[in-house]
Amino acid sequence: CTTKCGGLASQADARKAKLTEMCQSVEADWLKIWKLFSQEEIKWFKNNYPSDEVEGSEEGSEVHYKQAMETAKEVSKKELLCMTLFTIDDECVKWPYIRLSK
Repeated sequence: CTTKCGGLASQADARKAKLTEMCQSVEADWLKIWKLFSQEEIKWFKNNYPSDEVEGSEEGSEVHYKQAMETAKEVSKKELLCMTLFTIDDECVKWPYIRLSK
């Protein structure tokens, strides 16, 4: 079951080379990858990644819906963002693997 990335268009022609280089670099952090997201992609990611904060949590104690997903996002944020953009640019699960720039 897939949402096909909400119908987001691939931007592979415009960013695949830069995305590949940045995702493989130890110098680039997650924020540089985040800045490659379009406004539509940011909106889609925020609306679909399952880790919203649970309302009614005690102050200072953040509890998230699907806490494991929130933990994965915080521990491997750069990798998660890279995989998200590669997936969108590969026409959203058209291939069973990510395709890097040559």
